[in-house]
Amino acid sequence: MTGTALQSCDLLVLCGGQGTRLRSVVHDRPKPMAPVGDRPFLEFVIAPLVAQGIRRVILCTGYMSQQVEQWFLAQKHDYELLFSREARPMGTAGALAQAAHLVQSKAVLVVNGDSVCDVHLAGLLDHHRATGACATITLTPATARTDAGCVEMNADTRLTGFQEKGPATLSSFHNAGIYVFDRSVLSRIPAERPSSIETDLLPALLDQGLYGYVTEAPLFDIGTPERLTQFRTHVESLAPAAMAGASASPDRRRPRS
Repeated sequence: MTGTALQSCDLLVLCGGQGTRLRSVVHDRPKPMAPVGDRPFLEFVIAPLVAQGIRRVILCTGYMSQQVEQWFLAQKHDYELLFSREARPMGTAGALAQAAHLVQSKAVLVVNGDSVCDVHLAGLLDHHRATGACATITLTPATARTDAGCVEMNADTRLTGFQEKGPATLSSFHNAGIYVFDRSVLSRIPAERPSSIETDLLPALLDQGLYGYVTEAPLFDIGTPERLTQFRTHVESLAPAAMAGASASPDRRRPRS
């Protein structure tokens, strides 16, 4: 896939959550704005994707939305920036429905604003188009974590089921929180009530062509104080490049079967 194709793909960033588990260390701002050095975590989410060619970014804000908007409006950036603000909490899928009217591209990249995984976007989008998927989920090999759901996938990378939180099986994967959706999928999400990507939208798409793209790149999330500390330590180990806005090279592996 060319850089031009990536430039035509809209990016929706889900950054409206409250982050209740992080309140003991981040209580005065939304979770994606947790400080990492002198930058908010959300910068580490967006910068690697823009570096790969994304040029249109829609931030789906909610809790303490003004902080997100004020920060990014005050920064210089080489991409078009838009905001979709929730009037009330709508969940991850509900936030997509709220932002659907801003989307211009046929394939829409969606990422969580509280996790980072350096996926190779061209490979992800190529896989999405090659399979004819209505949605593609970036996956990482399952770990010993028991607070994350797992995904089952067949040899053709088509998803076959979801496992609730608990011990992972040897053949399962974790959802990295990076998705490609056909724009038509957004119109199917109820706009009048809260709903979740993980528990409402994805299971409903299983029989319509839901595929996985596996990356070996590490997945970082800041859902707990301990994981925020781990990410800060990781960034410090990459300094000064990371703090200057660079990121590790994206994983360029093809999806495995």
